[in-house]
Amino acid sequence: MVEVTREFTDDHGEHWYQLSDGDYVLKNAVTLAPSLWRLALEKGQQLVNLHAENINQIWWGMPNGCEPAALLEGLHVKNYAMTFDYLSFLKEMPRAADFNPYHGFGGEPDQDVPGHFEAIFPEPLVEWAKRYAPVTNLSGLPAEEFPLHLQQKKPIVAYVTVGFEQPEWSQYSFGQALSNNHAVLVDGCFGKLLHVSDPIDGRYWLSITDFKTAYNARHWAVEIN
Repeated sequence: MVEVTREFTDDHGEHWYQLSDGDYVLKNAVTLAPSLWRLALEKGQQLVNLHAENINQIWWGMPNGCEPAALLEGLHVKNYAMTFDYLSFLKEMPRAADFNPYHGFGGEPDQDVPGHFEAIFPEPLVEWAKRYAPVTNLSGLPAEEFPLHLQQKKPIVAYVTVGFEQPEWSQYSFGQALSNNHAVLVDGCFGKLLHVSDPIDGRYWLSITDFKTAYNARHWAVEIN
């Protein structure tokens, strides 16, 4: 184990850790839960990593574009929608005229607008994704069952919270929703760890326990088959 002193994003949107000795290491290459990694090694458990790319929505200037970023990461893992980059993919995204994320994307991915909810929830996301690939709405799937799907090389867009913080509920015109809503692509597992490609924080391993803190608020998930 080594001490991490800070995290930063380079000019290409890649996430790095700076170590106490001054060296740098890609965030994707390490885990902050070494005991769980060691336990999985001792048990001889299967490591699965689908090696999804990371689309850094902040680097692209899209503070609210997590769901399309996570979806495109997953489509590319399965070699779908390969002609799209992030910006061209955003142009295809269905918009909700009433700004209701249950009907489509509820605003603009590049800005916050009062009265809008800049997100797209599972049902319209699935309908959009079906233009490019076979997908399944897995909402309700327990986090403990993610590895079964990942072992079949099926990445999953999961609705969580920013930074996997405690869910924060607020009231909107369409009903209650998480004010710290976020989506990531889950593309790997190893024992009690999951690997995510996070459109804000990069690629990293985290414990299923930490994942469930955010995921269990809604149990929303979309699988790319």
